[in-house]
Order: sequence, then structure tokens, then C-alpha cells
Amino acid sequence: MDATIIADEDPNTTLEENPSLGFANGTATTSPTTPTSLPNRKSIQDCLRLDQHDVAILEPNQEAVQNLDQLSSTYDKASHNYLLQSKFNQLNNKFKAKDVRLKESINSGTENIKKTFNDIKNTVGGFSDMFEYKIDWEFWTRIVNDYESVIKNESDELDKLIMSGIPKEFRGIIWQLVAKSKNFQLEEFYIQLKSETSVHEKSIKRDLSRTSFFTNVEQVNKGEELFNVIKAYSLFDPDVGYTQGMIFITIPLIMNMSDAECFCLLVTLMKDYKLRDLFSPEMKGLHLFLYEFDRLLESYSPILYNHLVKQGIKSSMYASQWFLTFFAYKFPLDIVLRIYDIIITQGIESILKFAVNLMIKNESNLLALKFDKLLGFLKDKLFNIYINEEFVDFKEDASLNNSINGGLKRSSKRFSLLPGSKRNSTISSSSSGSNYYKLNELVTDSMEINVEPVELTKYENEFENIYLSETAKTEDIEKIKVENGNLRYKIKELETQYTNLNRDHIDIVQNMVDIKVKLPEVLHDNDELSSAIEHLRVDIEELESKTSDSPTVASSQDSFTTPKSPALPSSIENSIQQLLLENCQETEKFANLEEEFSNLLLEDEKLSQELKGSDNKKWFGRWGK
Repeated sequence: MDATIIADEDPNTTLEENPSLGFANGTATTSPTTPTSLPNRKSIQDCLRLDQHDVAILEPNQEAVQNLDQLSSTYDKASHNYLLQSKFNQLNNKFKAKDVRLKESINSGTENIKKTFNDIKNTVGGFSDMFEYKIDWEFWTRIVNDYESVIKNESDELDKLIMSGIPKEFRGIIWQLVAKSKNFQLEEFYIQLKSETSVHEKSIKRDLSRTSFFTNVEQVNKGEELFNVIKAYSLFDPDVGYTQGMIFITIPLIMNMSDAECFCLLVTLMKDYKLRDLFSPEMKGLHLFLYEFDRLLESYSPILYNHLVKQGIKSSMYASQWFLTFFAYKFPLDIVLRIYDIIITQGIESILKFAVNLMIKNESNLLALKFDKLLGFLKDKLFNIYINEEFVDFKEDASLNNSINGGLKRSSKRFSLLPGSKRNSTISSSSSGSNYYKLNELVTDSMEINVEPVELTKYENEFENIYLSETAKTEDIEKIKVENGNLRYKIKELETQYTNLNRDHIDIVQNMVDIKVKLPEVLHDNDELSSAIEHLRVDIEELESKTSDSPTVASSQDSFTTPKSPALPSSIENSIQQLLLENCQETEKFANLEEEFSNLLLEDEKLSQELKGSDNKKWFGRWGK
């Protein structure tokens, strides 16, 4: 939290040194000579930080501390040229880490562009008095011949010279020299690539046809070269491929050098300047820029920062195009080239200076607006603060004047890099670029914003921790989604099983009902058969008793045999046998019904237990409803 929000007083501060620590009536709470410890105000700071995320910021490890110490040694803290010095040393360290063959190729290319500069100097140097501006050929010669020495010994003069703009006669040479991008091997590879076919060709041609960027007829032939460069890069880096923002990034390059040199510088910006992170599929570099922008804005203007947070305005709603195009979508080419002078010499982090400066300059207007008008102002009217007075039209409506910073109105005659703005392409840069905006004032004000590399690295570490935390949360969410899908599938299976069990239960209950309906009939039939059997038994006994009383005639030949029982009539015998058979069948049928009924009772009890067990499971009951 910036000191302008909360000034954490020294715990050893006394009331005599700071009277505000006493009561409002002037009565001191302690003796003036007694040190007074203030309470911990971290909770207050957390409350004032309205967008504070619930993310644990990891303590920097020893390696991170060493990296910060190493980074802090790349620039002189006594000067204000933090980024200028730091970027040179970072690029120099990266160059030293390259293999020998690549370094030889770059050194050979550097010597070639130095020779080109000397040729331009010998050709144009004698006519310098005819130009509208003066070129310090001596100083620029020292820069070309020994840039490292100028950085170490004349960094302030170099910074002022770059702020005033690199002369267009050799701007491309200085860009390549500072970035160490001139590479003959890569240029040869580009010649091969541009003859290949890319899947992005149609998209590139479509976007180029809707983009106007030529300032004169002589530059028209650059259109094909621009197409070749972007197509070649889409083949060179298939993970990034092509996005529309690349057109805005590449236009200033192609207009200051050949297409092969432009390709080499684009590759260097993507790789060594970390521009690639802006266009990668996850766009991590853009999110980092937005985070750093928020932290810097919070530091320079906490009131404005908190106002935007309260209104629900996020930097991604209005600032994304700033960083993806380096303001090329809005500003004329002259201003974009000046911004590129800063970016290539100080790193792409310097774009944050322009972004924060625009917010600070419009602070009073932004604080007076609410959500809708505030967002519209940030998108359309934020740049009006630097329009020249000759292009300003003051409105009669005072309220409108206040809301748009004095009624600033954009002139229609200006150079544009916006898609579909071909009607502006015929306007000359002299009338619409340099004069429309207060270019020097914009650059000077923006460079007053100090962006220290160590602080940016700390912000980057904070962002990395947040990014890792959010990535872990995303992964957890995806994992939970997969698990949820599996559980839903299992629930569907259980619901199907439950439906089948319920259907079986209904069938068994129906069978039980049918058996209970048939059982009385069977019992009645059984009773009738039992009664008939009993009657037959009685009849048999009566017949036996009658036959036993009748005389027996024994023949002579049967005198020695055992007497036989008297035989029953055949009709009665047959009836008895038939009744016995029916009784046996009915008894067996009754026994089977009794057994089936017992089995059904057991199965019903088992199914009832399963249903009760299923109902007791809360998750099954919840999903089964």
C-alpha cells in the first residue's frame, strides 16, 4: 500500500514529535517523553486494498532474492535511467549466453549496419542544415560505434536524446543495434520461410485489407513485405501462430527496415523482450502487464485506483489494447514510432509509463465519473488531454465540457492504424501525426513515471504466485468436474438398478396378492376333498362291518387256506382309488403353494430391507428425488 494512503508511523515516534497521537483536545495519552507503540495496521491496509485477493503470497526464496540482487546490479540507482541501463545489461547477458556461431553471425550483422550508418552519415550529414531538426551526428556516431560506453558514461544524455526521438534517417539501424537483432543466418531462414504456405494466410490478408497504415505512395510496396514477415513468423513459431495484434506490432518495424531485418527484429522482440507472452494462447504476458499496471496505478494514485475498484472498472476492460498494440490502434504513426524508440531501448515494460501517465493526467476527470461514463471516457476520451489546441472545439454545454475535459473533440483528420479506417490513410503525417497530438509533451510526461526493474520483478513474482494459485484452482475445478461427471454416471446406474428393484418388488407383491386370492379357493377345495374322504372312510367301515357278519362258505379245497377278507364292489373300489388320487394331488398342490408363498414372503422381506437401506443413504435419496 502506498504511503499516501496510510503513513505507518515509526513505533518509536513520541507525542512530542507527533502531536496527532494525543487526544483531540490536546491532552496527551502518555508522557511526551514516553515512546508510544502504534497498533498493527495491516488489517486496515487489507481493508483499503479493495481488490485484495485471498491468495497467499509466497515468501521469496533464496534464488528469487539472488535474482533480485543480480537485477539491481544492472543499473545505477543514483540515476533515473533504470530501464535504459537494465535493458542493455539484460540483452548483453543474453547475448553472451548464445553459442559462438550465433554470436559471430550477430557481430557480423552489427558491423554491417554500422557501415550502413556511416554511409548514411556521409551521404546525408552534409545536408543536415536543410532539415527541420538538427541531428547530433557526433553523438549518434558514438552510440553506433560503442553503445556500451555511452550507456555507462553518458546515460543521461542518451536518455534525453532518445526522448526527443531517434532521427528517421537511421531509426531502423539504431533499433537493430540496440536489440542485437541483425542476424544473417536468420535472414536466410526467413527467405526460405516466406516461400512456404501458412494456414493463417487468409486471416492475415483479410486483416491487412482492413488496416490502413501507409502515409504515402512510396510505402505501398511494404504491404507485401508486411504480409511475408507475419506469415513467416506464423511458420517460425506455430505455438503462437498469428493474431491481429501482430500487424500493429510489425508495421513500425517494416517501415524502417527491409523485410528480412524486420523479421529478425520481430523474432528478437518476441523472444528476448518477452513480447511472445502477449500473443501466446494463454496471454500470460498481457495479464502480467495488467497486474503491473494496477500496482503502479495504486502506487501513484491510490485515490483513483480505489475509485475504479469501487465502480467495478477493471483494467482489462480498457487497457488490453494499449499493451497488445503499443497504442498503435489509437495513436498516429509518428507517436507510435516515438513509443517504439522507448520500448526498444528500455524494454516493453516502458509501455507502462505511458499507460500510468495517461491515467494520472486524467485523474480529476475520472474521479468525477461513474461506471458507464467512466468506462466510455477510458476507452475514447483518455487521449484528448494531449490534443493540440488548434484541433480542439469547445462545446457550449458546460456539463459536457467538464465530463470530457473541456469539450475536447477529436479531429477527423488524423492518421490511423485502426482496421477499416482507410478514409484517414490519405492524410499526411505532418498534419495529422506530429501536430494533432502534443507528442513531445506526451513522451516527456510519460518518462517522468519511474518504473524500477526490481519493483517490476517483485510485481511479477506476486503475479506468478497468484497465477499458479489460480491455475491450481482451475485444475482442481476441472478435476472436480470430471469426478462429478463420474458420480452422475454412477447415480444414473444406481437409479436404473433402483427402478429395476422397484419393478421386481411390485411384481412380487402382485404375485403375493394373486396367491392370497387363490389360497382361499384351494383351502376350500381341500376341505371339501377332506370331507369327501371322511365320508368314504365311514362308508368303507360300514361295508367292512356288514361283510364281516355274513356266513362264509368254505369249499373243501379251501379248508386248509387262510380266510380272505370279503371283496368290495368294484365301483366302490374305483371311487376310493379316484378320491385318494385327487386327495394326493390336492395335498401336493397345497404344499407347493405353501412353499411358494413362504419364498415370496422371504423375497419380499429381503427387497424391503434393500429399499430401506437405499433410503437411508442421503446422497441416493437426494439424487433419487
